[in-house]
Amino acid sequence: MFLALLCPYILSAQSETAGDIYGAGVRAFYAEDYKTALSKYSEALSLKPNTIGYLYSRALTYQKLYKDSLADIDFHKIVILDPTYLDAWYGLGMVQMDEKHYDSAYHYFSNALRINPDDVKSLHELGLIMYYKRKYFDAIDIYTRIIRIKPDDGQAYYKRGLAKFNDEDFEEAAKDFSESYRLDPDNTLALEQSALSYLRYNDLESACRDWEILLKKGNPHAQDNITLYCGKK
Repeated sequence: MFLALLCPYILSAQSETAGDIYGAGVRAFYAEDYKTALSKYSEALSLKPNTIGYLYSRALTYQKLYKDSLADIDFHKIVILDPTYLDAWYGLGMVQMDEKHYDSAYHYFSNALRINPDDVKSLHELGLIMYYKRKYFDAIDIYTRIIRIKPDDGQAYYKRGLAKFNDEDFEEAAKDFSESYRLDPDNTLALEQSALSYLRYNDLESACRDWEILLKKGNPHAQDNITLYCGKK
């Protein structure tokens, strides 16, 4: 009877101890001390092996330490415990992206999107897969979907612009690159691509305008392009 009364207390103490250890791991992780974080998460998991939060944190830490195969194991454990855990499906997809296993990555991101069809980060990766496979029309369609969900997503405009550029739709590509730059003025790559797109469909006035902006921002190639195409030295 005495032991039975003690059991809830023992379990509670164990849980608190695991939580304290896990908390130390979180602090180490945010201090970028990933080896210590990994040790703490593993210690917490030795006390509570099926705690999804602990498994997920350890998987992220494995990724920081470039141990993708071990991250993959923890992500798989999570989706077995909870098939609706979207971030674990996303994590599995990112492991496959790092290995350039795009078909497997597509499968995992698609699983994430079955849980939340508007998950922007998974859609971004699907768009990238289509781009790598040179399926530009499909990539454009995915990035358009992202923009409908998140109209201020400058990266979606930039990536859609790249897909349009590679599909040789230079006028529409220029519009996307310009919008990407408007949304994120630090993304000078978008402005470079915008100028190149304008050049490809012979709108030199707009291309020169972009190179002038790039010159003011210290772009090392802007002056050469201005001299070559804009008649200025």
